Amino acid sequence: MTRSTRVQWRTRVHRGRNSARRSNFALAVALGVCAGLSIAPGTAGAEPEAASAAVDRQERVLSERDGIVVSAVSYLLPLPAGAPAHPAECDRVGYLRYRTAEGAADSAGADRIVIQEQGLGGGAVNSDGVAANTVRSARSMGQHIEFWALARRSTCLDETFGFDAALRSGNYLDAVDFYFNGKELEGRRFPGFKTNDQLAVLDSMGMERVLWDQFEVMRHELPTREERQRKFVCTGISLGGLVTGFFADWNFGAAGHGADQCAAFAAQDSMVSSDPVALQNTPILRDLTDALITPLDGVLQTGFKAGMLPRTFGSIPVLGARTFLLYRLAGLAAHLDPDGESQLLAHLPRDPEIELTLNFLTSPTWAGFAANGADGSAAIREFRFTNTALLGMLIDNNSANFVLTQQGLGALDGGPVELKSFPTPGEVTQIPLIGSFLRMSAGTQQRVFPTDRAALYTWRNYNDVRGIPYTAPNHEVADIVEVSRQLGTGSPGAYWETYFPLRLVIDIGAGFGGSRTGEMAALTGRALSRTKPNFVAFAGDSPVPPAVGTLFPAPALAQVVTLPGYNHVDTIGAAAVQNDGQPDHSGQQLAAFIKSLG
Repeated sequence: MTRSTRVQWRTRVHRGRNSARRSNFALAVALGVCAGLSIAPGTAGAEPEAASAAVDRQERVLSERDGIVVSAVSYLLPLPAGAPAHPAECDRVGYLRYRTAEGAADSAGADRIVIQEQGLGGGAVNSDGVAANTVRSARSMGQHIEFWALARRSTCLDETFGFDAALRSGNYLDAVDFYFNGKELEGRRFPGFKTNDQLAVLDSMGMERVLWDQFEVMRHELPTREERQRKFVCTGISLGGLVTGFFADWNFGAAGHGADQCAAFAAQDSMVSSDPVALQNTPILRDLTDALITPLDGVLQTGFKAGMLPRTFGSIPVLGARTFLLYRLAGLAAHLDPDGESQLLAHLPRDPEIELTLNFLTSPTWAGFAANGADGSAAIREFRFTNTALLGMLIDNNSANFVLTQQGLGALDGGPVELKSFPTPGEVTQIPLIGSFLRMSAGTQQRVFPTDRAALYTWRNYNDVRGIPYTAPNHEVADIVEVSRQLGTGSPGAYWETYFPLRLVIDIGAGFGGSRTGEMAALTGRALSRTKPNFVAFAGDSPVPPAVGTLFPAPALAQVVTLPGYNHVDTIGAAAVQNDGQPDHSGQQLAAFIKSLG
């Protein structure tokens, strides 16, 4: 019997109790009051909480930087017996653990533990910056906290071997040629990107699996609910905030709901909710939406299991597996050979997916995009860049055209540039009323493109942009040296997941749409995160605040802060020291919120 089935069974039994049973309950309550009993909500008569199903804890120290110890922690927590065939790694779950070197070696000894769900496609190393910065800021405030950057189970399918081999050889082209040109590395050849029919195991990695994985690792380290309620601050970045909202309202049986496991909640450029438009507050809407959405969700789940629906973004340009591998390879190149003239693009095949991706990410005008540079503007392959400059072209907020992966990393240097107008110029965000909503097109900042094909373009880091006419120090917040290191990592998990499960997105849609039976039967709480202290950090230059902040307001008593000059990813990837001389505002504000909890 699955957990969802057990929850439904218990619900049917409860509803089948007769009035005599209710009368007995009323009498029991009255006797309890007379006897002076103190009954905690949700705990009366509950069965004892079981031990965590996660076993075989393993921890490996990866690094120590500025007194912050980073380690990879994993547990054996096998998928159900009926799960499709999968690598052994998919039977383990874990996180990256950040703690002070002088703090307690055992997590139970930490003052607090931040546990974070990642955004869409993000691996645990996505949060490397904010994790270290939050622990560092908390230390300066007299607290020794831990930060756990969770890795979704789907990271077990990440492509990391080519990165590991290149990090050993010191040559980034080893990884590029391994993945794209059939090069053999250490006796191995890349078998190719997995197709939809090879990814059936992702059907077992939806919302229920993600939430139970988080709960089991929390329960393993802190076995009692009382301990967890005191120590854990449950957070999420982007899509991870939504997942954290589901966690808060998910019923974990004898242990209570997810909100019962957390002292507080936090969201980074996101919201924590499983019901953003409050459908569950109106009985008619609650029943109607459940009746409509649950059957539709069932059809979609059947489609996944039959292989009729795409299980990942696959080969979709800009969002697909090869695009996010390209970001990682660009980071690897900038990490291993930052000032060398890049050969990355020359080693990439000229196939339609890659060409369209590069064209969309970098084109300066609509005419240039339509002609792939043949209009005279030239395509990005026709220019010369250092490896660091190429990385900046692909993800910097003054260069790249895809807003959700932009970061404020610095500025292009070494040659002349022209302002971009594709897909929209940065100035459109200044239009009254609708300007802030147009951020989603390409961000808030002016973007530039090179014009001299003979020049070798270089990069000026975030703390060296004074005098650049299209940016300012207060809008450059991330260190491209650190970002390239993070992007270039291999094992134990990639910065961007190779195969992010779309099943998780469908599950979020079902829950938001009102489904509370079937796959969502355990989603029995109603905005329980709002019963605890809340912290929300919005990025000042992100497209998220105008939508989330306007349509789905934060709890009335929440501490809401704006991080000026930060982009969406910057909330978890900013430099330790900002251009105003202060610590990363995202980590510092979160640490101050944690300190305020007492």
